[in-house]
Amino acid sequence: MIKFFRRIRQELISENRFTKYLLYAFGEIILVVIGILIALQISNINEEEIRVKKEVEILKSFRDQFQLDLNEFEASLQFYKGAKASINLLIEELEADKPYRDSLKYHFFTSTRTWGTSDLDNTTFESFQSIGVDLITNTEIRSEISLIYGYYDPWIRKFEDDYMDYLMDASETLFPTRFEEFWKGDYTDSSFGGEMIPLDFDKLKSDQEYLYFLKTQRNHIGWMIEKPLESARPRIESLIQEIDKEISLLEQ
Repeated sequence: MIKFFRRIRQELISENRFTKYLLYAFGEIILVVIGILIALQISNINEEEIRVKKEVEILKSFRDQFQLDLNEFEASLQFYKGAKASINLLIEELEADKPYRDSLKYHFFTSTRTWGTSDLDNTTFESFQSIGVDLITNTEIRSEISLIYGYYDPWIRKFEDDYMDYLMDASETLFPTRFEEFWKGDYTDSSFGGEMIPLDFDKLKSDQEYLYFLKTQRNHIGWMIEKPLESARPRIESLIQEIDKEISLLEQ
């Protein structure tokens, strides 16, 4: 093809047909420009396809991670629900002046258990921060992701840490004079089973400091565990739905 155009150009020059040569040269320039524009367009299309593919990959990663986080929320809530049930039972047993029974030692243990990892897994967010979360073109989704990790995650983590500190402080200041041991049991047992045997159960019935601790602990589970998780859960569920919609649009 190049030889063909070169031959035409040489023939026009040799015949002194200068005007036609100029028109031919201009046409050749136009063809070259068109070719360049087409190449750039193809390149832009390829780059956009690569970018969209990367965006879909990021969105799917966030969606999958959020689903795992919701599963963790549910596991945590069920775990603390068991602790709360044991607290309620202990308060009832103590305030109703009921006699001690051996099964209560398990409730004393269960009432103080902690989950410890109720917050979100930041692995996906941190890995894509280096790439650039701004690859997500939907600004509402991008803002909501930032809100989840910037507000809800620290809230969940901070309050659960505070709750755990509350219990650890009690293990050093309150429990030593009231129980034989704190968290007696096999730590390798996946059922989280253990026991705490009171030194004097009857004395606990009139122990205002301990009763205050139990009732406050129950309130803490509500404010420090359940409230943050229950607040974050619908936001994340809604975000997953929006991400799924966005993925469908991008993959069309």
